[in-house]
Amino acid sequence: MSGTWVLDSEALSLYLRAGRKMTARLAVALQDDIRVVIAAATIVEADYVKVHPARLDWALSRLVAVPLTQELARTASNLLKDAGLHGHKYAIDAMVVATALTAAEKPVTVLTSDVDDISTLLGDRLDRPGLGRTGSSVQVRVLAV
Repeated sequence: MSGTWVLDSEALSLYLRAGRKMTARLAVALQDDIRVVIAAATIVEADYVKVHPARLDWALSRLVAVPLTQELARTASNLLKDAGLHGHKYAIDAMVVATALTAAEKPVTVLTSDVDDISTLLGDRLDRPGLGRTGSSVQVRVLAV
């Protein structure tokens, strides 16, 4: 494997709607042997009535849905606390970041429409190109969709 991409709800939604740019990105990921994952909870936010069930099934068959375990939920909860955030507005973003931090295949990139929120949740784990490594050993890149 050549790393992991973690899709947030908007990135998954773009894929479900056959967004040209997202579809092309995921085709490149497949060619480059990049593991593409989602936090299972993102399905709830990304799936809506206009997505045909067959499209949802097909798209999900091409991704790895990481279930929300107690350990992952606690990691997400701690991320919220560390960032001074709370409530449902940031809950799924925290699950996405927790999923990214526990990904086995490095490097890890989160594809998101919420760059600021994801970056805040990552804190010192955010890979900031050109600024060198910070104190955390796990570094995650953030890519806007």
